[in-house]
Amino acid sequence: MTPFTWHSIVTAWAMPVPAAVLLALAAAAYLAAASRRRWPASRTAWFLAGLAVTTLAVGGGVNAYADTLFSIHMLQHLLLIMVAPAFLVLGRPLALGPARGRVLRAVTHPVTGFAAYTAVVVGTHLTPFQQQALEHPWLHGLEEFLYLVAGFLLLLPVFGDGTARRPPPYLMRLALLLAAMVVDTIVGVTLLMTPYEPFPGFGMAHRDWGPTLVEDLHWGGAIMWVGGDLLMAALAIVVITRWVNSPKGGDDLGPWLEAARRSAVGGDLDGGVDLDDDEEALRAYNAMLGRLHGRTRSDS
Repeated sequence: MTPFTWHSIVTAWAMPVPAAVLLALAAAAYLAAASRRRWPASRTAWFLAGLAVTTLAVGGGVNAYADTLFSIHMLQHLLLIMVAPAFLVLGRPLALGPARGRVLRAVTHPVTGFAAYTAVVVGTHLTPFQQQALEHPWLHGLEEFLYLVAGFLLLLPVFGDGTARRPPPYLMRLALLLAAMVVDTIVGVTLLMTPYEPFPGFGMAHRDWGPTLVEDLHWGGAIMWVGGDLLMAALAIVVITRWVNSPKGGDDLGPWLEAARRSAVGGDLDGGVDLDDDEEALRAYNAMLGRLHGRTRSDS
Protein backbone atom coordinates (compact mmCIF):
# COMPACT_ATOMS: atom_id res chain seq x y z
CA MET A 1 0.00 0.00 0.00
CA THR A 2 1.23 3.48 -0.83
CA PRO A 3 2.13 5.79 2.08
CA PHE A 4 -0.73 7.71 3.63
CA THR A 5 -0.87 11.46 3.02
CA TRP A 6 -3.57 13.96 3.92
CA HIS A 7 -4.53 13.99 0.25
CA SER A 8 -5.36 10.31 0.60
CA ILE A 9 -8.45 11.20 2.66
CA VAL A 10 -10.25 12.38 -0.48
CA THR A 11 -8.25 10.66 -3.24
CA ALA A 12 -8.26 7.05 -1.97
CA TRP A 13 -11.65 5.39 -1.80
CA ALA A 14 -12.79 2.05 -0.40
CA MET A 15 -16.57 2.33 -0.14
CA PRO A 16 -18.26 -0.95 0.87
CA VAL A 17 -21.38 -1.64 -1.20
CA PRO A 18 -23.68 -2.19 1.84
CA ALA A 19 -22.60 1.16 3.30
CA ALA A 20 -23.23 2.95 0.00
CA VAL A 21 -26.72 1.43 -0.23
CA LEU A 22 -27.63 2.33 3.36
CA LEU A 23 -26.41 5.90 2.97
CA ALA A 24 -28.35 6.35 -0.26
CA LEU A 25 -31.50 4.93 1.35
CA ALA A 26 -31.11 7.21 4.38
CA ALA A 27 -30.78 10.29 2.18
CA ALA A 28 -33.73 9.29 -0.01
CA ALA A 29 -35.98 8.49 2.97
CA TYR A 30 -35.15 11.76 4.73
CA LEU A 31 -35.67 13.91 1.61
CA ALA A 32 -38.94 12.15 0.80
CA ALA A 33 -40.29 12.67 4.33
CA ALA A 34 -39.14 16.30 4.42
CA SER A 35 -40.80 17.04 1.07
CA ARG A 36 -44.22 16.06 2.45
CA ARG A 37 -44.26 18.85 5.04
CA ARG A 38 -43.00 22.34 5.72
CA TRP A 39 -39.51 21.44 6.80
CA PRO A 40 -36.70 23.95 7.47
CA ALA A 41 -33.97 23.79 4.86
CA SER A 42 -31.35 24.19 7.59
CA ARG A 43 -32.34 20.84 9.13
CA THR A 44 -32.04 19.13 5.76
CA ALA A 45 -28.62 20.71 5.27
CA TRP A 46 -27.44 19.46 8.68
CA PHE A 47 -28.65 15.92 8.00
CA LEU A 48 -27.05 15.76 4.57
CA ALA A 49 -23.83 17.13 6.07
CA GLY A 50 -23.91 14.26 8.57
CA LEU A 51 -24.33 11.76 5.74
CA ALA A 52 -21.44 13.42 3.85
CA VAL A 53 -19.13 13.06 6.86
CA THR A 54 -20.25 9.46 7.26
CA THR A 55 -19.56 8.82 3.57
CA LEU A 56 -16.06 10.25 3.92
CA ALA A 57 -15.41 8.18 7.05
CA VAL A 58 -16.63 4.82 5.74
CA GLY A 59 -15.72 5.18 2.07
CA GLY A 60 -12.88 7.67 1.71
CA GLY A 61 -9.20 7.37 2.40
CA VAL A 62 -9.96 7.25 6.13
CA ASN A 63 -11.59 3.86 5.65
CA ALA A 64 -8.97 2.73 3.12
CA TYR A 65 -6.21 3.12 5.73
CA ALA A 66 -8.26 2.35 8.89
CA ASP A 67 -6.98 -1.25 9.00
CA THR A 68 -3.39 -0.19 8.28
CA LEU A 69 -2.84 2.61 10.82
CA PHE A 70 -4.49 2.63 14.23
CA SER A 71 -4.21 6.43 14.28
CA ILE A 72 -6.33 6.61 11.10
CA HIS A 73 -8.79 4.20 12.66
CA MET A 74 -9.10 6.61 15.57
CA LEU A 75 -9.71 9.50 13.19
CA GLN A 76 -12.50 7.45 11.64
CA HIS A 77 -13.78 6.70 15.13
CA LEU A 78 -14.10 10.40 16.01
CA LEU A 79 -15.77 11.26 12.71
CA LEU A 80 -18.37 8.52 13.15
CA ILE A 81 -19.08 8.79 16.87
CA MET A 82 -19.02 12.58 17.31
CA VAL A 83 -18.90 14.72 14.16
CA ALA A 84 -21.39 12.90 11.93
CA PRO A 85 -23.90 12.19 14.76
CA ALA A 86 -23.88 15.87 15.80
CA PHE A 87 -24.89 16.90 12.27
CA LEU A 88 -27.46 14.11 12.01
CA VAL A 89 -29.10 15.04 15.32
CA LEU A 90 -29.35 18.69 14.24
CA GLY A 91 -31.26 17.41 11.20
CA ARG A 92 -33.92 16.03 13.60
CA PRO A 93 -34.71 12.85 11.63
CA LEU A 94 -36.87 11.42 14.43
CA ALA A 95 -39.33 14.30 14.00
CA LEU A 96 -40.02 13.11 10.44
CA GLY A 97 -41.01 9.60 11.47
CA PRO A 98 -44.15 8.24 13.15
CA ALA A 99 -42.20 6.38 15.82
CA ARG A 100 -43.38 7.15 19.35
CA GLY A 101 -43.99 5.28 22.59
CA ARG A 102 -42.19 3.85 25.57
CA VAL A 103 -39.53 1.98 23.61
CA LEU A 104 -38.38 5.13 21.82
CA ARG A 105 -38.42 7.11 25.08
CA ALA A 106 -36.28 4.43 26.74
CA VAL A 107 -33.82 4.27 23.84
CA THR A 108 -33.42 8.06 23.75
CA HIS A 109 -32.95 8.42 27.52
CA PRO A 110 -29.65 10.16 28.46
CA VAL A 111 -28.60 7.18 30.57
CA THR A 112 -29.16 4.85 27.62
CA GLY A 113 -27.06 7.08 25.36
CA PHE A 114 -24.20 7.30 27.84
CA ALA A 115 -24.28 3.55 28.51
CA ALA A 116 -24.18 2.80 24.77
CA TYR A 117 -21.34 5.29 24.22
CA THR A 118 -19.28 3.85 27.08
CA ALA A 119 -19.85 0.24 26.03
CA VAL A 120 -18.91 0.92 22.40
CA VAL A 121 -15.82 3.03 23.12
CA VAL A 122 -14.45 0.69 25.79
CA GLY A 123 -15.58 -2.53 24.12
CA THR A 124 -13.96 -1.77 20.76
CA HIS A 125 -10.61 -0.55 22.11
CA LEU A 126 -9.82 -2.28 25.39
CA THR A 127 -10.89 -5.78 24.37
CA PRO A 128 -9.92 -8.21 21.56
CA PHE A 129 -12.81 -6.82 19.48
CA GLN A 130 -10.50 -4.52 17.50
CA GLN A 131 -8.32 -7.44 16.44
CA GLN A 132 -11.39 -9.41 15.36
CA ALA A 133 -12.60 -6.41 13.35
CA LEU A 134 -9.26 -6.36 11.51
CA GLU A 135 -9.66 -10.04 10.60
CA HIS A 136 -13.34 -9.89 9.59
CA PRO A 137 -14.49 -7.03 7.31
CA TRP A 138 -18.16 -7.50 8.23
CA LEU A 139 -17.27 -6.95 11.89
CA HIS A 140 -15.45 -3.75 10.93
CA GLY A 141 -18.63 -2.60 9.21
CA LEU A 142 -20.62 -3.41 12.34
CA GLU A 143 -18.10 -1.44 14.39
CA GLU A 144 -18.60 1.64 12.18
CA PHE A 145 -22.38 1.30 12.54
CA LEU A 146 -22.09 1.03 16.33
CA TYR A 147 -20.01 4.21 16.46
CA LEU A 148 -22.66 6.11 14.53
CA VAL A 149 -25.57 4.80 16.63
CA ALA A 150 -23.79 5.32 19.97
CA GLY A 151 -22.85 8.88 19.07
CA PHE A 152 -26.39 9.63 17.88
CA LEU A 153 -27.95 8.32 21.10
CA LEU A 154 -25.46 10.26 23.24
CA LEU A 155 -25.95 13.58 21.44
CA LEU A 156 -29.72 13.35 21.00
CA PRO A 157 -30.49 14.66 24.53
CA VAL A 158 -27.45 16.98 24.42
CA PHE A 159 -28.99 18.98 21.58
CA GLY A 160 -32.46 18.70 23.11
CA ASP A 161 -34.29 17.13 20.18
CA GLY A 162 -37.48 16.79 22.25
CA THR A 163 -39.12 14.44 19.74
CA ALA A 164 -39.38 11.36 21.93
CA ARG A 165 -39.06 12.89 25.39
CA ARG A 166 -38.75 16.22 27.15
CA PRO A 167 -35.24 17.66 26.67
CA PRO A 168 -33.12 17.43 29.84
CA PRO A 169 -31.97 20.64 31.58
CA TYR A 170 -28.86 22.25 30.16
CA LEU A 171 -26.81 21.45 33.26
CA MET A 172 -27.52 17.74 32.76
CA ARG A 173 -26.50 18.01 29.11
CA LEU A 174 -23.14 19.45 30.15
CA ALA A 175 -22.75 16.72 32.76
CA LEU A 176 -23.43 14.13 30.06
CA LEU A 177 -20.70 15.57 27.84
CA LEU A 178 -18.29 15.69 30.78
CA ALA A 179 -18.97 12.06 31.62
CA ALA A 180 -18.37 11.04 27.99
CA MET A 181 -15.16 13.09 28.01
CA VAL A 182 -13.97 11.08 31.01
CA VAL A 183 -14.58 7.85 29.06
CA ASP A 184 -12.56 9.15 26.10
CA THR A 185 -9.77 10.26 28.41
CA ILE A 186 -9.52 6.94 30.25
CA VAL A 187 -9.45 4.88 27.05
CA GLY A 188 -7.10 7.29 25.25
CA VAL A 189 -4.61 7.45 28.12
CA THR A 190 -4.74 3.65 28.52
CA LEU A 191 -3.80 3.20 24.86
CA LEU A 192 -1.18 5.93 25.11
CA MET A 193 0.51 4.13 28.01
CA THR A 194 0.35 0.60 26.55
CA PRO A 195 3.97 -0.49 25.80
CA TYR A 196 3.08 -3.12 23.19
CA GLU A 197 0.79 -3.52 20.17
CA PRO A 198 -2.43 -5.21 21.41
CA PHE A 199 -3.82 -5.46 17.87
CA PRO A 200 -1.24 -7.34 15.75
CA GLY A 201 -3.55 -7.18 12.74
CA PHE A 202 -2.25 -3.69 12.01
CA GLY A 203 1.12 -5.27 11.24
CA MET A 204 -0.29 -7.45 8.47
CA ALA A 205 0.09 -4.63 5.93
CA HIS A 206 3.90 -5.01 6.14
CA ARG A 207 4.37 -1.32 5.39
CA ASP A 208 7.84 0.18 5.25
CA TRP A 209 6.68 3.74 5.91
CA GLY A 210 5.13 5.66 8.77
CA PRO A 211 5.38 5.08 12.54
CA THR A 212 6.13 1.79 14.21
CA LEU A 213 3.19 -0.24 15.50
CA VAL A 214 3.60 0.98 19.09
CA GLU A 215 4.15 4.59 18.00
CA ASP A 216 1.02 4.36 15.87
CA LEU A 217 -0.90 2.95 18.84
CA HIS A 218 0.23 5.88 20.97
CA TRP A 219 -0.72 8.35 18.25
CA GLY A 220 -4.16 6.77 18.19
CA GLY A 221 -4.49 7.05 21.96
CA ALA A 222 -3.46 10.70 21.83
CA ILE A 223 -6.01 11.39 19.07
CA MET A 224 -8.74 9.83 21.14
CA TRP A 225 -7.72 11.66 24.31
CA VAL A 226 -6.93 15.12 22.98
CA GLY A 227 -9.09 15.08 19.85
CA GLY A 228 -12.08 13.58 21.65
CA ASP A 229 -11.86 16.05 24.52
CA LEU A 230 -11.54 19.00 22.14
CA LEU A 231 -14.63 17.90 20.23
CA MET A 232 -16.54 17.42 23.49
CA ALA A 233 -15.44 20.90 24.61
CA ALA A 234 -16.70 22.35 21.31
CA LEU A 235 -20.07 20.66 21.83
CA ALA A 236 -20.15 21.99 25.40
CA ILE A 237 -19.63 25.54 24.07
CA VAL A 238 -22.61 25.04 21.75
CA VAL A 239 -24.74 23.85 24.69
CA ILE A 240 -23.67 26.76 26.89
CA THR A 241 -24.44 29.24 24.11
CA ARG A 242 -27.89 27.75 23.70
CA TRP A 243 -28.39 27.83 27.46
CA VAL A 244 -27.51 31.51 27.74
CA ASN A 245 -29.70 32.39 24.76
CA SER A 246 -32.65 30.32 25.96
CA PRO A 247 -35.90 32.10 26.97
CA LYS A 248 -34.96 31.82 30.64
CA GLY A 249 -31.57 33.36 29.98
CA GLY A 250 -29.60 30.55 31.56
CA ASP A 251 -31.71 30.37 34.73
CA ASP A 252 -33.08 26.92 33.99
CA LEU A 253 -31.20 24.57 36.30
CA GLY A 254 -33.63 21.73 35.91
CA PRO A 255 -36.48 20.58 38.19
CA TRP A 256 -34.31 18.80 40.73
CA LEU A 257 -32.04 21.80 41.34
CA GLU A 258 -35.06 24.10 41.36
CA ALA A 259 -36.66 21.90 44.01
CA ALA A 260 -33.46 22.09 46.06
CA ARG A 261 -33.51 25.91 45.84
CA ARG A 262 -37.12 26.02 46.98
CA SER A 263 -36.40 23.67 49.86
CA ALA A 264 -33.46 25.83 50.99
CA VAL A 265 -35.43 29.07 50.76
CA GLY A 266 -38.65 27.84 52.22
CA GLY A 267 -40.75 24.81 51.55
CA ASP A 268 -44.08 26.68 52.00
CA LEU A 269 -43.67 28.74 48.82
CA ASP A 270 -46.14 28.23 46.00
CA GLY A 271 -44.77 25.98 43.26
CA GLY A 272 -45.56 28.63 40.66
CA VAL A 273 -43.57 31.35 42.41
CA ASP A 274 -40.50 32.65 40.56
CA LEU A 275 -37.69 32.56 43.09
CA ASP A 276 -35.77 35.27 41.25
CA ASP A 277 -38.55 37.84 40.79
CA ASP A 278 -41.21 37.29 43.48
CA GLU A 279 -41.00 39.61 46.51
CA GLU A 280 -42.16 36.89 48.91
CA ALA A 281 -39.45 34.57 47.64
CA LEU A 282 -36.84 37.31 48.05
CA ARG A 283 -37.94 37.95 51.65
CA ALA A 284 -37.72 34.23 52.35
CA TYR A 285 -34.27 34.14 50.79
CA ASN A 286 -33.08 37.07 52.95
CA ALA A 287 -34.52 35.38 56.02
CA MET A 288 -32.60 32.23 55.17
CA LEU A 289 -29.39 34.25 54.88
CA GLY A 290 -30.13 35.83 58.25
CA ARG A 291 -30.56 32.44 59.86
CA LEU A 292 -27.28 31.24 58.36
CA HIS A 293 -25.53 34.38 59.54
CA GLY A 294 -26.89 33.87 63.06
CA ARG A 295 -25.66 30.29 63.12
CA THR A 296 -22.21 31.40 61.99
CA ARG A 297 -21.97 34.00 64.77
CA SER A 298 -23.15 31.54 67.41
CA ASP A 299 -20.65 28.91 66.25
CA SER A 300 -17.80 31.41 66.48
